[in-house]
Amino acid sequence: MLSAGQRNFRVRFERRVPGGDDGYGNELPATWTALGTVWGAFRPKFGREQLEAGRLESTMQGTLTVLRSSVTAALKSDSRAVFISGPYKDKVCQIRSIIPTPDNREIEIMLEEGSAT
Repeated sequence: MLSAGQRNFRVRFERRVPGGDDGYGNELPATWTALGTVWGAFRPKFGREQLEAGRLESTMQGTLTVLRSSVTAALKSDSRAVFISGPYKDKVCQIRSIIPTPDNREIEIMLEEGSAT
């Protein structure tokens, strides 16, 4: 289990909400709504580059560990994480997988930035 000093990144989780109809048959764009903000520990995974459409593209990947709460227990892979403090401030990451720890007190979330959301 992580100590409070190791959870040094503030992260906001968001879920995509469909835009709906404007009343004239036009589809409104989808928006992101905040689910909640938590403290977490982030371990980046370095050195990932891939060839995308003939050019080298770099993505950031890593594991975010957070305490289990009503906010984090409700996360799904269609959600995203936005760092709001620390060196990764303003980075938006897609959630790739959600894995509870064996004692079910924490959740490890695999994140990836630089991919389609």
